[in-house]
Amino acid sequence: MESVIVYTGKDLRQMREDGGCGHWTASPIRVEAAQYLVCVRNRREQWAAADFEHGVAFLIARIDSTKPSPHAARITIGFNSYAMLDIPNAWELLAKRQRFPVAYMETSELFRRLQLNPDDLTWCQLLSKAAPLQVAETTVPYALPANPAGDKGAGLTGTIAEAKRKLAESLGIASERIEITIRL
Repeated sequence: MESVIVYTGKDLRQMREDGGCGHWTASPIRVEAAQYLVCVRNRREQWAAADFEHGVAFLIARIDSTKPSPHAARITIGFNSYAMLDIPNAWELLAKRQRFPVAYMETSELFRRLQLNPDDLTWCQLLSKAAPLQVAETTVPYALPANPAGDKGAGLTGTIAEAKRKLAESLGIASERIEITIRL
């Protein structure tokens, strides 16, 4: 069985608004027969999301449908479940830097090259456009490491950045959009 790899500037929030990953010149029959969609960040467009470095595989999704795109002769690839990735140089690894932004690969070969096991991934449900994220109202507890020396700020290097990264990953947004406020 095949999987589809796309080279996209869109992030998860944009895909949610579009009702999937689009707008591709691809065969709906071939895409609907495919098992997984892997999204690789293309930052060569001015409008591209700046959440991942260029060429990084940032998302894998289970394909469940295709639908016509509002752009002529294109499709949007629908999915309901996804897992976040962070695999550098994926476009080169999977598509050998081809210029066309859609590639196909046997699923077993895809997982071998990315060194992934789908059972080891944390799968999330894609929220519909009708149920947008409530990012500003989200509260996520995050335990800071113990500080036996009692020095303020000691031992915190990278802790806030890691919290932002994990929260952003779970919400499907760029970590730059996460603000953490500490009130004493």
